[in-house]
Amino acid sequence: MTKKLLLFIGLAFWGCTENNINNEKEWEKKGDVENEDAININHNGIVREYLIHVPEIYSDSTPVPLLLNFHGGGGTATGQMYLADMRPIADTANFILVYPQGLQLEDGGYTHWNSMLISDSNKSSVDDFGFIDMLIDDLLLTYNIDSTKIYATGFSNGADISFTLGCYLQNKIAAIASVSGLMLHNPSSNCTFSGPTGAMIIHGTSDNSRPIEGIEGYYASINETIEFWGSQNGISLNPSVTEFENDGFAIELYSYANQENIVTIEYYKIINGGHIWHDFQKEEARTNQLIWNFLSQF
Repeated sequence: MTKKLLLFIGLAFWGCTENNINNEKEWEKKGDVENEDAININHNGIVREYLIHVPEIYSDSTPVPLLLNFHGGGGTATGQMYLADMRPIADTANFILVYPQGLQLEDGGYTHWNSMLISDSNKSSVDDFGFIDMLIDDLLLTYNIDSTKIYATGFSNGADISFTLGCYLQNKIAAIASVSGLMLHNPSSNCTFSGPTGAMIIHGTSDNSRPIEGIEGYYASINETIEFWGSQNGISLNPSVTEFENDGFAIELYSYANQENIVTIEYYKIINGGHIWHDFQKEEARTNQLIWNFLSQF
């Protein structure tokens, strides 16, 4: 095992201890995780939870988008709702907002998302892809959701699974946005893309938990991730670059457009930024609004 990978194991979950992904195979249902007004859904005999925000202006007569927002490792749906509170945006843009809850690892009880297909190196054996697939289907039956406008975003481990959902559930996910997360190394053999999938990346250059250069054999670097989505979307990797400053940070925005001049990849590079939900402002919009502005194009 490389020194890089050993370092990653120590830092992989936000706010978690060093042994949380060391060949963990067991998980618990919920334990002491508490969410406000959670809705239960049974998947494979396990009770799963999620929070949902339906705007007052929603009407069954009009199909609306759906945004899934995933917490980081060790986090909760409620915590993510307050960390990345997109309810005010949903209320005006008229989309349904869902914060799913990840299950806990048995050793230490830390919540997680199993962001890769089942293998011997997984954190656990939980089928989070199946859970999210079922959750989307259930929401489609319950609400008038535009099935072509389903999006995923998240922080850290929640951003990791957003990347892989955009790959493995590409038939349902139109675009993703990652904040301080990384994509698994070389997932392309399990992806079948029928059209462009938008990818937004917000990442700090000093993120020690999800280093920008990736983790050899496990996580792809940001540059490799951009190359992957660029190849899938059939776009040139010759970006336009915008530089600006906000809250004491220098920020570089790399925009990658297709032949129709539609930007399908945006990368906000936060110089010296760490492992956080980056809350910055560009022109009149802060991070949450920037994410929605990008995703809602797809």
